[in-house]
Amino acid sequence: MELLEGFYNNFLRFFSWEELSFLFTGTGLLVMLNLVLSEGLLSLDNALVLAIMVSHLPTDRSYKLGPFEMSIQQWALTAGIFGAYFFRTIAIVLGTYLIQFWTLQLLGGGYLLWLGYEHFFAGRVQKSEMSAYGKGFWATVIKVELMDIAFSVDSILAALGLSKKVWVILMGGMIGILCMRLVAGVFIRLIERFPLFKHTGYALVALIGYRLVSEVDWVHFNKLFAYLGPVGVGILIVLTVAVWGTAQVRKARLLTIKSLIQLTLLILFFSWSGTRLHLHMGDLVFSIIMLTTFCSTFVFNGVYVKWQSHGGQKKGKVAPDNGTLPPIGSDKEG
Repeated sequence: MELLEGFYNNFLRFFSWEELSFLFTGTGLLVMLNLVLSEGLLSLDNALVLAIMVSHLPTDRSYKLGPFEMSIQQWALTAGIFGAYFFRTIAIVLGTYLIQFWTLQLLGGGYLLWLGYEHFFAGRVQKSEMSAYGKGFWATVIKVELMDIAFSVDSILAALGLSKKVWVILMGGMIGILCMRLVAGVFIRLIERFPLFKHTGYALVALIGYRLVSEVDWVHFNKLFAYLGPVGVGILIVLTVAVWGTAQVRKARLLTIKSLIQLTLLILFFSWSGTRLHLHMGDLVFSIIMLTTFCSTFVFNGVYVKWQSHGGQKKGKVAPDNGTLPPIGSDKEG
């Protein structure tokens, strides 16, 4: 009964004027601006995957439904939008309640930190390598729906990290879908001119993950260590060092485990420093930090391009992304 009551009380927050009016404050508008920027940057890979998934559908054949006439490919993406909004709304209602539990907040923040870590340090596999399959129209629509549900995890966690206001999170989820469908082309052109933006989105995600983790009170870990006792903690440390040392030798097989150990230590440090040093930030301060990070890309982009041209990358000079992905829904796809 407590769980149902908690869900009900959380649902009532969507009808609270205090929650809704936050959108129209200066802090609320700044948070929404950060949501648009972070969602737009993060939606590029997602938009690329969706473009590949519908690329086999014809663009030269159109279908008219009432006043609307679009190509078969566009109809597949449009049909996916409605399901995406439905499933994402359910996920938002659940997420705004479940994030109140420290364990889930820790896992959510850790997941966002992992995305950033994987992008910058772990040789992230490009989603563009994904191939299309299932040639039927409705089979493609179902795949688009499932992919939208998977993409909603990143979007909702990012919104939860920016603010705990339910209407901010709801708007963030909706903006995420629109960014994948409408704004992808804008950000592709932005990346063409400023290649550093390819990494800015994941830097913002890592910042959001840090905020979520740092807000988890260290007292929870103190209780865990007290439960394990000195012997249990000692054994845990020895096992961790042994596995990490083995991973140094067998890098190919144990690279993921080594990365998880390093990420766990980073999470523990963030939680400890956030509690001991009182590094918790309000929505306004954190939004300013996010916006500053975004704007700094314009300043350091020249340095990044020069570093690339002088062989800073391990694989040598890497040409800037020329924006081969057309805007989602355009008839040029395929």
